Amino acid sequence: MGEIPGLGFGTTVTMLGDALQGASLQQNALANNIANADTPNYRRQSVSFKQALAEVGGASGDPNRLALETDNPRQFSAGGAMAPSRAFDPKVRIDTATRMRSDGSNVDIDQEMAEVSQNSGYSQTMAKLLQVQFKRLREAITELPN
Repeated sequence: MGEIPGLGFGTTVTMLGDALQGASLQQNALANNIANADTPNYRRQSVSFKQALAEVGGASGDPNRLALETDNPRQFSAGGAMAPSRAFDPKVRIDTATRMRSDGSNVDIDQEMAEVSQNSGYSQTMAKLLQVQFKRLREAITELPN
C-alpha cells in the first residue's frame, strides 16, 4: 500500500492492503487468461500473492500455515526464529508446464471462472476486514462508537 514514510496504521492494515493488491493482480491475470482463451499458443498466467504475503509476514512460505510469533525470550518459538520481513512483491508466473488443447493454449475456461469466483470472494473478505480495521481506528480517534 502506498503509505507516507514513518506513518502507518499498523501491520494488520498494511497486510490487508497488500492482500487486496495481490487479489487485484490475480484478478487481472485471470481476466487476461479468459480474454486470451482462444489465442493459439497462449500460456495462462497466475500471481502467487498468498505466497508473497506469507513471506512478508515472516512465514516459511506455506500460505496455508500461520507462524507463531513471539515477543519475549521466555516464550516458546515454533519452527525456529522468525525470518525478517520483506517488502510485498508478488510475481506473475506463466504456466509453461501444461498444454490443454491442440492449438497450444493451456487455458481451461472452467478452471479460470472458478478461480475468478474464489478470488472475488477472497477480495471481498479482505475489503470487509479492512473496513472493520478503519472503523476501529475511527472509533479510537473520535472516542465515539459507530
